[in-house]
Amino acid sequence: MTLKAEDLHAGYVADIDILRGLTVEARGQQLTTVIGANGVGKSTLLKCIVGQIRPHSGSISYEGRDITGVSTNQLVRLGIAYIAQRRNIFPHLSVRENLEMGAWIFRRDRKRVATAIERALDAAPILREFYDRRAGDLSGGQQRLLEIQRALITNPKVLLVDEPTVGLDPQMTGMIYDHLRRLTTQDGRTILKTTNHLQ
Repeated sequence: MTLKAEDLHAGYVADIDILRGLTVEARGQQLTTVIGANGVGKSTLLKCIVGQIRPHSGSISYEGRDITGVSTNQLVRLGIAYIAQRRNIFPHLSVRENLEMGAWIFRRDRKRVATAIERALDAAPILREFYDRRAGDLSGGQQRLLEIQRALITNPKVLLVDEPTVGLDPQMTGMIYDHLRRLTTQDGRTILKTTNHLQ
């Protein structure tokens, strides 16, 4: 279960590359980390993989299949989920409703939705305590945990996580990283994450 970006050249303006010949491989059931300072292209890499930016050259493959430029919706169906650096919860909705939004592609299957949400709550019990509370009332670390569990509602094999601990205190940072490690060691998921510091 390998995700590979090979010889990527990409940027936001034609003929100006932020990524210049980057090759990264995320191997199955492992947590792979891309470390670099702000502005070196870590987010650009993930945006290329999920189809938000079309690379100027190079290729992206998943399980041997070329997925360069494939839309985010198609990638979700292939089993790839993406969590952006910027917080992306629905603050005025409850934790339950946020998790339900993660099940949008199979929302009509109420039994499957209920099972997926229960699985998410079992994996992150602290979210059960806030189940009917507004997501905006959660701490930054709890919101990030909610984002992770919402992304896992569709049961993806690969999780792309951009700077998961930005702005979090050391305790919450440790909690998030421990959670991500469990997703590989216990659930067998493949994770590619970016960060600007070694953890």
